[in-house]
Amino acid sequence: MATSAAARAERERQILGHARAAPMAPRWIFTLQGWNAYVHEVIERPEIADSAPLGTPVTSDDPRLRYHGHLLLVPNPPFDAALLKTHRLLLVNRNRREGLVDRVIDGPPGTGKTFLLRAIGREFQTTIEEMHDDRIPVVHILAPRDADSLVNWVWAIAEFLGLAPAPLTEDEVRQPRRTPDLSQSVWHVLERRWTQLLLVDGMQRVHPDQLVPVLHFFDDLREELGITTVFCGTGAREIVRAARVKADGLSEAYQGLSLRAPVIAGEDGRQHKVLPQADPSRLPVAWLDPIPLYDGDQETWPSVLRGFEEALCLHRLSPHALVGEAKYLHRRTGGYLKLLSQLICQAAITAIEEGIEDITLELLKGIDIGG
Repeated sequence: MATSAAARAERERQILGHARAAPMAPRWIFTLQGWNAYVHEVIERPEIADSAPLGTPVTSDDPRLRYHGHLLLVPNPPFDAALLKTHRLLLVNRNRREGLVDRVIDGPPGTGKTFLLRAIGREFQTTIEEMHDDRIPVVHILAPRDADSLVNWVWAIAEFLGLAPAPLTEDEVRQPRRTPDLSQSVWHVLERRWTQLLLVDGMQRVHPDQLVPVLHFFDDLREELGITTVFCGTGAREIVRAARVKADGLSEAYQGLSLRAPVIAGEDGRQHKVLPQADPSRLPVAWLDPIPLYDGDQETWPSVLRGFEEALCLHRLSPHALVGEAKYLHRRTGGYLKLLSQLICQAAITAIEEGIEDITLELLKGIDIGG
């Protein structure tokens, strides 16, 4: 048992390590080449000893400036838990032919949902590539603007795979885009290249009524090709759920179930219908919320700040520079990782450019991050 627990802990460390080594600002990630570059790129902390000496003016391409521009993900319990749960869901899905389950990532804007989505894909592809180097295990798309047309969803996948014809001349660029139906080509590539995971970001842009006509396409991917879809966006859970109710006529189905339900006598002597307590149409959800700081939890927020401190690369960084300002930083950012990352990264870059090489309260107060 001890050996098994140790092996499991080591595997979990590897999974989380893949996520934390990921670049936060990948380029052209909605293409196969860009996605693969993101998966394989590892951002390493520059060595202070190899950096420009203290007091030396830095240029815009200084390694430390670039590094702090996309600071690495730091340990975050909700993020880590969501990543591990999705990892296990994918392990179950890839080893069965029926009963596969899709997943949703939901929560307020600025809580790290997109980064979690991509970390899931990165970790999954890394695992597959350890055994197979000729597959396209992951496809990553953004929900299309005209989301009520299946052709546009297929086109987004085709663009990722490099199947969508790009305009070749200036005249073609100026012409209205004619979107051909590439369903057969896309299906062929997904099947032949063993795609197993589809990441869909931007679900907050999709109305449930727009998703109704295309939801069964995702069902076909799952049931015929074994592809798990992860839907990501603020409100994604209810968007997908509402679309499912309409697409599958679940209201009518539940009414019929209610009529057929057996009746038993309860402890109160009254007759009660025995109805299911679970709802299989509701997908499992990874919730990401702002990180709290209150009397009942005084550890999570400081642990995140310590992670940022350890990742910083400054000549004169004071001990506990961020943890010592935990209450101020939470008041400024509300616990939103997007705002916190912007604040710390901009402060680090300012400290390097101005030669301060430390993050102080005065410096933090001068950084504008909105919010």
